[in-house]
Amino acid sequence: MNYDKPLLAMLIGIIVVIPLEIMGLFFRHLRWITITPGEACSMMFMPEGSWTLGLLALPLVGALAILILYYLTKTIGTDYLPIKGALVGMCTYSFIFTVFGTLSKNHSMLQGTLGNYIFALSSGFAGFLAGILMKKFLFKPSQQVKD
Repeated sequence: MNYDKPLLAMLIGIIVVIPLEIMGLFFRHLRWITITPGEACSMMFMPEGSWTLGLLALPLVGALAILILYYLTKTIGTDYLPIKGALVGMCTYSFIFTVFGTLSKNHSMLQGTLGNYIFALSSGFAGFLAGILMKKFLFKPSQQVKD
């Protein structure tokens, strides 16, 4: 069966942002964070967070981050892929909040210490989950030839 691996990687990136947004909604309900990851991604396009625009922006960011991870595996290998996925997820979170929050001086994206930990851990969890799914569906172990 021949299939498009980068497209499958992007679909994995779209799937893993669903639990990320659910965790964000849960922690916002507890008032530990002020915006959800979807609202944070929607602030790339407008200063105020929008949950509906976040439904479009968050899967795009997730697909792009996992596509970057897929192409990184060609140089860094597939060993410990869930850990590498968690690091890519945390770097993506850091990039979004640094560029669109701090540098553009968007005060809606400013979080407290607990909010930063929650966003880093939840994006790391999403990247870890993406690494597990990529290891299972994209990078199967090579068949060993028995002599």
